[in-house]
Amino acid sequence: MTTAATAPTATLPPPLRLRPVDALGVPLALATAWSLITAGLDAAAVVPLAAAALAAPLLWRVDVAEHRLPNAVTLPLLLVGAVGAAARLATGDLAPVAALASAGVLLVMAVAGGMGMGDVKLGAGLALATSTLGWTAPLAGLAASVVVGGLAGLVALAAGRRSLAFGPSLLAGHALAGALAVASPAV
Repeated sequence: MTTAATAPTATLPPPLRLRPVDALGVPLALATAWSLITAGLDAAAVVPLAAAALAAPLLWRVDVAEHRLPNAVTLPLLLVGAVGAAARLATGDLAPVAALASAGVLLVMAVAGGMGMGDVKLGAGLALATSTLGWTAPLAGLAASVVVGGLAGLVALAAGRRSLAFGPSLLAGHALAGALAVASPAV
């Protein structure tokens, strides 16, 4: 019989607390939705990309401050991205396959020790969301994320830091790829 005094304790992450800066996600999501709608995109693209924009400030802040990406935010983004990607697959669009390849690369990097599983969940959700813009967007998002992360890593090393949150690089890289895909839909 295990008593409360001898029961093993699990280490739980700190509770997710919203900060005023997280509210920047609201105008960012509205601007994202507006720009996608005016570009003629449908709900399968607008909803997951606007959701990512809504969560971006919170995820950026938490990852930089605590080096974690909370499941309470990354899992819903992953789900919304999967629904948008499934809508594309239902029409015969195979772009979400590129998103799965991108997520696979992130998983390999995590297994190799280069990042955490929060980064994999966030990156997969962002890749699925950007796949609603075409097959190049999730691949360009991954490539841009690696470049942004590499540059940020060089700055961190120059400043004497040995670790870096990769979530902001994922968010920036996929935002850049998404903006380029909307600006030049032929790509």
